[in-house]
Formats: sequence, C-alpha cells, structure tokens
Amino acid sequence: MINNTALKKFLKKSIFPFLTILNKIINKDDKLVLLYTANKGCTFCNLTMRTYLLNNHFDKKYKIYCGIESMKYAEPINRVTFVSGVKAVWAFLHARHVFYTAGQLPIKPSAIQCVIHMSHGNEDIKAMGANSNINNGDEFFFTYLIVTSKLYIEPNIKAYRCSANNIIIAGDPMCDDLLSARQDEYDFSSYAKFLLWLPTFRQSDYLNYNDSHLETLVPLFAEEDYPKLNSLLAHYNIKLIVKLHPSQSTPKDLQRHFSHLSVFSHVEFVNKGFDIYKLMAHADGLIGDYSSVSLQYLLLDRPEAFVIPDMDDYNKTRGFAFEHPEDYMGGHIIKTLDEFKQFLKDFAEGKDVYKYKREWVCNQVFKYKDAKSCERIVKLSGMKL
Repeated sequence: MINNTALKKFLKKSIFPFLTILNKIINKDDKLVLLYTANKGCTFCNLTMRTYLLNNHFDKKYKIYCGIESMKYAEPINRVTFVSGVKAVWAFLHARHVFYTAGQLPIKPSAIQCVIHMSHGNEDIKAMGANSNINNGDEFFFTYLIVTSKLYIEPNIKAYRCSANNIIIAGDPMCDDLLSARQDEYDFSSYAKFLLWLPTFRQSDYLNYNDSHLETLVPLFAEEDYPKLNSLLAHYNIKLIVKLHPSQSTPKDLQRHFSHLSVFSHVEFVNKGFDIYKLMAHADGLIGDYSSVSLQYLLLDRPEAFVIPDMDDYNKTRGFAFEHPEDYMGGHIIKTLDEFKQFLKDFAEGKDVYKYKREWVCNQVFKYKDAKSCERIVKLSGMKL
C-alpha cells in the first residue's frame, strides 16, 4: 500500500488509466488466480479464501498468486506464489480470476475477467468509500462486490458508485472461519467467564488518517485505569482480553497484562499464537463498536456490548453506513463508565437482556448463517475443479 497520498493520486491519474487500456488487450489465463491484499500480507478474506482453495486442492488446476504490499510479508508456502509491486500488477493483467479484500488495484476489469471484491468484513456499521468523511477511496474496480444481505446493497451502491448488478449477496468469508472454528482451542477454565474486546482503530499512522479523536487505546479507560479495570473484572472472576486493531497506532512501553486483563497489540497477539476467530468462537461475550467483528459475532448468538463514547465525533470524522447506527447494535450500548459496569454485572449474572434485538439485527445483516461463503464466491468466479 502506498501511504504517500500525492504519489498515489499521481499514479492513479497517469499510469493506471493506461493499464486499464492495456488490460482490455491482454489475453487472460483461465488457470491463473490472484488474491490481492493492499495492506501488508495475505490477510482478512483472502487468507480465508486461500485456505479454502488449498484445502479443496484448487492449486492442482490453478496457479495461485498472493499479491501483497511487500515481499517481507511473504510466507513459506510452496503451493502459492507471493508477488508485490510490478509483479502483482503483471499477475492482475493476466489473471482470469481476481479476489480483493483490503484495497484494490485501480485498473478496470476487462470483459473476460471476474474481479471480486470481498472487502475485509463487509458488514460494517462504519461508513466506507464515498459514504465516509475521510479519503479512503470510492474505487469501483471490480466486477462484483460481495455483501451479506440486501441491507448493504444501497449503502455500497453509494459507497463505490457502482450499480446493483455489481453487488452480490454471498456472505462473508471470515464468517466461515468463525462458524467452523473449534470452541475448545484455549483454556480459560480458571475464570467464571471469558470476554473478548475488539475495538476498531481510531488513530492510524499506518493508514495515515484518524477516524476519531479518542485518545485512549481502550475506550473509557486510560492506561492508568487498567489496574482498576482489572479489579472490577476480578470481582466477577471474568477474564478480559482486549485485542487492538491491526491499524491502530500503539505505543510500546505499556504495562498491559494483569491477572484478569490483557491488552494486546496486533503484533503481540499474533506472536502469542492467538487466532482471532478461534478466540471469538471461544468467548462467552464480545465487546465491540463500529467494525464488522461486532456484527459477525451475532452469528454465535451470545451477549454483546458496543462501547462508543466517541460516537458523535466518529460520525463527524468518518461517518456511518446507516442513518441510525444504534439500530444495528444488538447489545448494551455503552458511553459511560456506569453503563460499562452495568453490562459487566449483567454479563456475570447471565442476564441476556438484548437477546431478541440481537436476533433481529442478525436477520437483517445476514442472509446466510452457514460456513459456505467461500464456496459461493468461488462458484461466482467461474472457477471449477
């Protein structure tokens, strides 16, 4: 991913329009597949899609390229080929089948290509593309955009300035991971309950923009409040893991681990060997806010909370996919410390007070509640064994 905004705009206006013309001329190889991720390595939906393709031995028939930001993110997997930069562009120009997850190459697909944008959690509450107040792109460089239900058709028509014909309801590949994950992967048996908190990023040096002016890594809790939060959790014998967003700017010199509280940066989380969807499957409840994981977790039908003290600021800075975003938050809506304490009490006592709202939201957000999103998307792409 190019973080230099001026350079990115220059390339889009000068180089890539020529590549769009070239793309119409170059023949496509029906046996060539590109999984392209603009942010770091093969992540998000493309990681799930890669696993699906390899588990089902598509690599025996197809040459699979993983397009990544830099070769430093390449993995030692001999069944796929990692490419970046010019080589990733070459792979796009020759591939019949292309899958995007985070970012796109600004090259229009040819008539004989099938370019599928899966996003990276396509059931967000936060605004995307042209719907957002930040410059995160309104690119329409795909054949199809994948969504989870009809709820997301109109927002994405506006977000990407495409037509309804370009939007296909097929599910979210990352939900395949969630629904098929083992729920006994980790041992938290010494605690009464295990709670997972997945806040979205607010400040990002990596993405070069901020979505909110909230200054704390964990909403409602400054670093000096962590011992008090740990004591509150210990009172109910609840283990809380806070996993920060991969794009969140994170200082290094923090004490983040206590008896009942652990706050992990993304790098630390990965180095510890945790898998986000296996951990979500294991959790008795989830705390989220505006990102897709909060809605993905609805599929497990367990208690949730949405900690959103910066909602008004977030709306001004980035914006939301819906006029009334709280309608799609199937759980406790928390903006104050007292509301957080009440949620924790209800959670500890097993009071599932938002069960019916959670079920309603889940039915609005998801047409499919299975682990077959990848299967449907691959069929859409025209790939066959």
